[in-house]
Amino acid sequence: MKEILWHGRGGQGAFTASRLLGAAFTSQSERNYAIAFPSFGPERRGAPVRAFNRIADRMIGDRSVIARADYVLYLDQSLLTEDYENELKSGGLIFVNSKDEDVHRDERIIRFDASGLGEKILGLPISNTAILGFWAGYTGEIALDSLISVAENSLPSRIRAKNIEILKQAYESGNRYER
Repeated sequence: MKEILWHGRGGQGAFTASRLLGAAFTSQSERNYAIAFPSFGPERRGAPVRAFNRIADRMIGDRSVIARADYVLYLDQSLLTEDYENELKSGGLIFVNSKDEDVHRDERIIRFDASGLGEKILGLPISNTAILGFWAGYTGEIALDSLISVAENSLPSRIRAKNIEILKQAYESGNRYER
């Protein structure tokens, strides 16, 4: 089982991205299972929120909050604090939306300018589908075709085509990322 933790701010789409990830993973095989769930209360737009995924090739019974993840994805660089290591399993990776090359010089942190890609395609610095596509391309956990299929069937028509373009470009960037 792989566990994924998302950090975002209210309105950035962390839970939407986690739902897309779960649906794409399960669409790849009848033997794939996934859960996606948020963790937020009465917070308002802009407040820190978290979302979670578990993906596995067997039924998933554990629905508790993920304390230590295989992958931690940050939609907002300002949420990456010094205690990031406490949320990461041994061998885990962190993906952060940032164009700042000096982000916590740690080989486990992979940065990608997801907001820049969102700005380029949507005209807004929306980062959720970009970081999802980049993560999927980098890790190989989910096929691009699965992400596109889920996006076609679940995103509102007014944003669908542009988000699919973001997924494609981000996925390719993840594939080409120098390790």
